[in-house]
Amino acid sequence: MTSRPYITPEALLEIRFRGRARPRWDIGVLCFRDTRGSEALVRALGARPVAGKTLYGLEESDAHPSVFEVDLGRCRVALVARCLWGAPQAAILVEELACLGARVVVGYGATGGLVPELAKGTQVVASTGLATDGTSRAYTAHPEVPGDPGLIDVLGVVASRLGVALATARVATVDALFRETAEDVQRWLALGAQAINMETTPLYAAAAACGVRSLWLGHVSDTLSLTTQHWESWERPAALTEITVALTVGLLEELAAKEP
Repeated sequence: MTSRPYITPEALLEIRFRGRARPRWDIGVLCFRDTRGSEALVRALGARPVAGKTLYGLEESDAHPSVFEVDLGRCRVALVARCLWGAPQAAILVEELACLGARVVVGYGATGGLVPELAKGTQVVASTGLATDGTSRAYTAHPEVPGDPGLIDVLGVVASRLGVALATARVATVDALFRETAEDVQRWLALGAQAINMETTPLYAAAAACGVRSLWLGHVSDTLSLTTQHWESWERPAALTEITVALTVGLLEELAAKEP
């Protein structure tokens, strides 16, 4: 028999929303980007800030809101900006979004390319997340977790319609941003990783544990040369984000159109 966790998202939400109505969302979008990258998606969707504290660890202010929402058809979509703190934050937010009604959680982000096929600027959807981080192990005993095949198919249709070349990739997750080493990279490659970031696998693992469909999409923001051990920084043109935004908006619109 599996023992019950000491802390549950439902218990925290009950405390947080005592005396006020909870929001209800059909789709959640976690923006694994900085302010500029997050705001690009918020503007494209015309999303509005959500007043008051809604999600764990996000302190709202009028000047710097973190949570936004928009109605697409009969779907209400939540966007969570600046999710920069990796695996634990991703998993916590997935669990709370699931408790607040979300049936789909989309990750909008960027990734580091580990193989020559994933050059900077490549638009990517994560077919699989490799459980190379600590948080994912709390949600799955499997070495990898797939993205939702149906969502991947829908995104492929959107990309084809927009004329965007979309690559699929096996993405590993790293916990320590400043402790990636050549040995780490070789280990990830041996597991079949093609790219690396701080959130894909816990997103997929937590969503699966919560019975929620999930998908991560983004673009390659930086690369590593295995021959020279040179890191190509994540400075890049804004056009790459604009393409990722267009793919994300198209995906959300397709999903909203399919809802009853």
